[in-house]
Amino acid sequence: MVEDWISRANARQRRGRAGRVKPGICFCLYTRYRFEKFMRPFQLPEMLRMPLVELCLQIKLLSLGPIMPFLQKALEPPTEEAITSAISLLYEVGAVEGDEELTPLGYHLAKLPVDVLIGKMMLYGGIFGCLSPILSISAFLSYKSPFVYPKDERHAVERAKLALMTDKVGGTNDPDNGNRQSDHLVMMIAYKKWDKILHENGANAAERFCKSHFLSSSVMYMIRDMRVQFGTLLADIGLIDLPKNYQIGGKWKEKLDSWFSDTSQTFNVYSDHSPLVKALLCAGLYPNVAATEQGISEKSLGTLRQSVGPTTDDSNVWFDGRRVVHVHPSSVNSNSKKFQYPFLVFLEKVETTKVFLRDTTITSPYSILLFGGSMNIQHQTGVVTIDGWLKMAAPAQTAVLFKELRLTLHAILKELIRNPQTGNIAENSVIQSIVHLLLEEDKPKT
Repeated sequence: MVEDWISRANARQRRGRAGRVKPGICFCLYTRYRFEKFMRPFQLPEMLRMPLVELCLQIKLLSLGPIMPFLQKALEPPTEEAITSAISLLYEVGAVEGDEELTPLGYHLAKLPVDVLIGKMMLYGGIFGCLSPILSISAFLSYKSPFVYPKDERHAVERAKLALMTDKVGGTNDPDNGNRQSDHLVMMIAYKKWDKILHENGANAAERFCKSHFLSSSVMYMIRDMRVQFGTLLADIGLIDLPKNYQIGGKWKEKLDSWFSDTSQTFNVYSDHSPLVKALLCAGLYPNVAATEQGISEKSLGTLRQSVGPTTDDSNVWFDGRRVVHVHPSSVNSNSKKFQYPFLVFLEKVETTKVFLRDTTITSPYSILLFGGSMNIQHQTGVVTIDGWLKMAAPAQTAVLFKELRLTLHAILKELIRNPQTGNIAENSVIQSIVHLLLEEDKPKT
């Protein structure tokens, strides 16, 4: 996303709002010269300024033929580069294969009204028994962050986030720092605490909680509605079950939201384990990944498990595979001097004075190995390369095992997505093994 000036047509339309009910005055935060010489007469068509991924998915769902020729018939067609980029992402996500054929995953993603990366994360959340936290994170990423930043209160907001992070999500498998170094987990914890206070102490207490933690109350209610919408869509696919007769009586939204939060349900058996939530964030948001110098060169990578090391000069410099990027100042990771792992995932890149990654989560090497892109194993040097630029050291035998595990996982997920009624995590030994592997990786080594 790049900041841009509005068009002259936009400016005139906004000016009209000042005189809607009586004569008014419009103050423009730009010069007359800029208005006349630099602003476009009209806004660019949406097809020329928005990602094309979801549009491409709809073309395949409706069987309208190859994507490129179809879009080139538009009155103002997108560039070939933009179309190629969207198609490439669909292949990377696993939504299409072969000659642009829709996969079972792509079929379900086309039916979810969210970004394809978020949709994939939601499907994985249901399959891996981690639905409730993933529903919350998906809703925040589809809407907006709940945090508000009053003038001159940025440090107070950061303290409020820190207070939320020090609260454990639950589960004895969480290490002390399990909730830190993740904006997505902070938002998820904020919703969980708000929802608990709302149910136990009422709306006024929930409002006080929002004020004391710089949260928008209206955003939290919107997130609750979106959780219900997303959960219902997953039920329509057949991935999860809804309670019987939930529409009888009032407050059906509250009933459904409580159902989606119920940790006794199969789809929530691992929802209290933050390492797994972060791994599923990686599964959904990949290839939106960045790495420090340590993550793109094999230096210092003695084992697959990275430990929290001492501060280094390059620990705050991140690369996205093409250029240097920066963690946005509003992120909990912006001021960190050392990180649990040298990799992070994000949804959105914003270009202003620099290229910023807005909401970020530090992710583990195992997550990258299991859910990342193409894997190249250099047997002699013991280096594993993901997508040609992310590097980590590992014995060749270990790397080959991960490659085989990944192939097995893909086959199982394909079947689970094709036949969602078989997606009972309690009965799937391979998925359970992967869950335990990810939880073990995050445990402090003694």
